[in-house]
Amino acid sequence: MIIYKLRKMRTEELIEYAQTGTQEAIELIVERYHDMVYKLSQQYYGSWAEKSDIIQNGYVGLLKAIFYYDCDKKSNFNTFAWMNINSEMKSFLTYLNRKKNKMLSESISFEEVLHETQEDEEGTYFITKEKQDIYENPYDDRMIIDKTMNALKKEVTDLEYRVFEMFLQKFTYDDISKQETMKKKKVDNTIQKCKKIFKNHFEKYQAEFRYFQEWFLGRMN
Repeated sequence: MIIYKLRKMRTEELIEYAQTGTQEAIELIVERYHDMVYKLSQQYYGSWAEKSDIIQNGYVGLLKAIFYYDCDKKSNFNTFAWMNINSEMKSFLTYLNRKKNKMLSESISFEEVLHETQEDEEGTYFITKEKQDIYENPYDDRMIIDKTMNALKKEVTDLEYRVFEMFLQKFTYDDISKQETMKKKKVDNTIQKCKKIFKNHFEKYQAEFRYFQEWFLGRMN
């Protein structure tokens, strides 16, 4: 059976199977990282939060780590998993803290998210400045964008990628044209090409993640 083959694999190898939807691989990774989720959950406390809810959100963070891990980079998965599990628990408690105290009154743009942190009077760790409605969509889009940009980079030339990056950074067509010695029509054509490729990959990754998330949470409940 495939389960016996998978059990002999390193976690980084299992992730390649998990990202293609092999459920046995996902379950093995969850099994291996159960202790990490539990230990991290012990660091957090909120009088209005059930420990089981904190742990479940830790598993959501693990899910994101599995889905977004870049196998091509050959980096250590442990660190990436720890970061995602920890971040999801913090985001969950931030959401509850805001809901309880109605603390957040201003909307901060996606690009302006800051990461300063502190403790409130009850000792609960929360992030002081983040995007509004962070729990509903804590950082899914940012991570999907990163994954999409990596896919885009593989499909366009270095010049086309630079032009698109400058476009995203709010450079004008005139600025891009001068810096890259290109006609503005060529600049526009390049941007339109990249936008189309970007949109296709973004929508695909977003749909995959939503399906992945629903299946995972269904197994955890």
